[in-house]
Amino acid sequence: MKPTIVAKNVKLSRGLREYVIRRLSLALDRKRYSIRAVKVRISDQNGPKGGIDKHCQIHLTLPGLPPVVVTEKGRDVAAMVDQAAHRAAQAIDRLLSRAKSISHTRYTVPISEASLI
Repeated sequence: MKPTIVAKNVKLSRGLREYVIRRLSLALDRKRYSIRAVKVRISDQNGPKGGIDKHCQIHLTLPGLPPVVVTEKGRDVAAMVDQAAHRAAQAIDRLLSRAKSISHTRYTVPISEASLI
């Protein structure tokens, strides 16, 4: 799993890019078989003004399922990536468990004796 990292108005050092890749691989490693693509967008809305204006969005593509998109907002890029990766792993767990329970559920139509006559 090699994520695509897009930075807008944020200077991402090589170390921070490696941290993002490492953190995502730790959070999503056991789900690797089901993830087709990972795209991480990190942006700074206000630029050098400061404040809680940085956004981290993780977009995961899974085969045969709807995409999973998680967004975090904060001051520190590393903390946002940690939280977003954790939430993405939880979202994939929920999505896969729902898909599994739906595919294993069989619906049978109740038949009354009156409908047989």
